[in-house]
Amino acid sequence: MGTGKFYGVGLGPGDPGLVTLRAAEVLRSVDLIFSVASRQSDRSVSGRILDALPGVVAGRVELEFTMSKDFGERLRRIEEHAEKILVGLRTGSDVAFVTIGDPMTYSTCGYLLRALRRMEPALRFEIIPGVNSWSALAAATASPLVEDREVLQILPTAVAPDDETIGALQTLKGTTVLLKCYRTRDELIRKLRGCRRRVTYGANLGLEDAFISEDPAAIADRPEEYLSMLMVRRTGKRHS
Repeated sequence: MGTGKFYGVGLGPGDPGLVTLRAAEVLRSVDLIFSVASRQSDRSVSGRILDALPGVVAGRVELEFTMSKDFGERLRRIEEHAEKILVGLRTGSDVAFVTIGDPMTYSTCGYLLRALRRMEPALRFEIIPGVNSWSALAAATASPLVEDREVLQILPTAVAPDDETIGALQTLKGTTVLLKCYRTRDELIRKLRGCRRRVTYGANLGLEDAFISEDPAAIADRPEEYLSMLMVRRTGKRHS
């Protein structure tokens, strides 16, 4: 019996309607679907998306990942999960690993794929891209992210950037998206106060409790939200 095929599948930001046709096709065809269970938000969002897709009957397995600051510990957990996935693949089953957003952008999928390819050099695999969250926020606000020669900058902010990085946003000719700001949101908004930029907060996009605002007071009233970001854009008329 040959080894099955591995699929890394992006589910998009949360709305089942934003799952691509190819992703839905793959999820209906595989024998086993693995998903992230380290954070309640990932578990519930991924599960709800899969539940909303007709014809998805594969068995499901949730993998618990650690959020430890020890990168070595995180890699060891990834290795353990890659071994579990490989067990399924070596029975001949086609297996999908699903992730909210895009599987190749700040995603565990990239680490898993590297581990699997090292363990199984002849691994057959396919990566299905997903709609990313900042595109969903730009669409929801009908605001172009960048135009012409403007620059798009994506920064992870689980740890708040230093003052120099924040200050550089004022001279950037384009847009900066501050991802993973669930723990640093309020600090970032304070640092951006007085900055001649339009700051938009978006959380839980595509879900029933989606929230978008540019009002600092309204944003401050919100609890920490894992699926959240700040979009920092130039104000005034755009020039070509």
